[in-house]
Amino acid sequence: MSEELFLLFQDGYGYAMIIVRGIFLGLLIKTFFAQSVLDNKKNIILSAVVTVEGVVLFSLPVSTRGVWTYISLITVLAVFFFYNRQYMPHIAFVLLLWTNVYYVWFLMNTVTNDILGDLIIETLDYSAENAMEQMYGRMSILFAIAILFLCVYFMVSHFIIKVICKKKYDMSLTEALYLSVYSVISYFIVYMIAEVMIVPLENEVFVLFEEKKDIKWMLPVLAILIFAGEMSAIATWQRYRRLKEEELILQEQLHEQEFIKKKIEYTEKYHDQIRTLRHDMAGKFMIIKSFLEAGRLEDAKQFLGEMDIELNSGGFKYSTGNPVTDVVINEATASCEKLDCRFDCDFSFPDDNEISALDMGIILNNLLDNALEAVSEVRVGNRYIKLTGRVKDNFYLINIENAYDGIVKRDSENSIVSRKKLGAEDELHGIGLKSVQNIAEKYLGAVEIKTENNVFEVKIMLQNTDNNYSLHKYVRS
Repeated sequence: MSEELFLLFQDGYGYAMIIVRGIFLGLLIKTFFAQSVLDNKKNIILSAVVTVEGVVLFSLPVSTRGVWTYISLITVLAVFFFYNRQYMPHIAFVLLLWTNVYYVWFLMNTVTNDILGDLIIETLDYSAENAMEQMYGRMSILFAIAILFLCVYFMVSHFIIKVICKKKYDMSLTEALYLSVYSVISYFIVYMIAEVMIVPLENEVFVLFEEKKDIKWMLPVLAILIFAGEMSAIATWQRYRRLKEEELILQEQLHEQEFIKKKIEYTEKYHDQIRTLRHDMAGKFMIIKSFLEAGRLEDAKQFLGEMDIELNSGGFKYSTGNPVTDVVINEATASCEKLDCRFDCDFSFPDDNEISALDMGIILNNLLDNALEAVSEVRVGNRYIKLTGRVKDNFYLINIENAYDGIVKRDSENSIVSRKKLGAEDELHGIGLKSVQNIAEKYLGAVEIKTENNVFEVKIMLQNTDNNYSLHKYVRS
């Protein structure tokens, strides 16, 4: 191989490394980010921009070693700063992981290159006329082996990361810092080794592997330890997030149990009032009878009026056909009156409905709680909540609409969460809508949420199923 062809091959080797690394960056982003956050098209564009930056920097006639790392980090962070700042720690971790995996390869490839380079020098016939052509040819093969090694290494690394990261989670700044420790360590190690690998002295050249032969065998071990440490940190983080997810499910269950307890107490209180009214009714009828027998009609009318007020104060405004949903809706009605919020309700259950009253109560309780929280942030006079529930074919359709101030808080998975603050436990908010979605899935249904023109609307579709705890089988009174 001629010197000109070798130089072209050497440049191709550099460009190939950049392209392979750019593809690997796209794969890493896809592994850690959900489609709702960054879809495939945007991911490809972002990875292509970073790759083009690397190609341009490599093409410059001056040394740009290490500059691509900083430029790519600045570029991607700038994109997410304007696109979605919430994910800046997440993408910063992915970029550092991307460089870390490459640096691990660099440490291993440094030793491989040195061993193969020594082999080339020892087996080359320097007395031959084409010795330099042979040297260029063998060096080109060495470059090709390095590229092949890089591709295989990236494929294996990506497979391991995908196995560890079974689910895409959001990432806080603290988590990103914790997971990036090994990346920062590998960067400094590679930087120091690159600086002392070959050092020109006054009358000679210092070659690290010739002076310290033991280091040649330590570097692969160091590289494997760095990679294993990074993978262990990611695995620990994934396990931590799974535990938090299980905690969220537990909180949801506790929330439902608290709902059951609360509604049972409310229902018992209501039934106690009814029993008390029934107990007093006989005596009150006797008083009315005595007024009528004595011809005291005005006293009888006044007494009946007072009885009507008492009965209305102890009764429910809305009757849905089931005591559980009666309690939920009428309790929300009372809360609306305290907030000066208009509440319109057209909700009832037919007797042949196969949806659990408990499930329906949880749905209504969560949706009405969220609606009450939202309208409390709206100016008095604009507050309203509208609830409807009706049967259509084999489906039960629920629609709740309320005013809100136009501000919607979402988590990293783009799910709507509560704006109430509970200190350190604030991240557990949003279990209400998640619980509604879980129940909808249980009945092979769906949840649709719309937020337009300061109107928050939730539509739920449930299918009738054969349920031993169906609505019409629930204890009625």
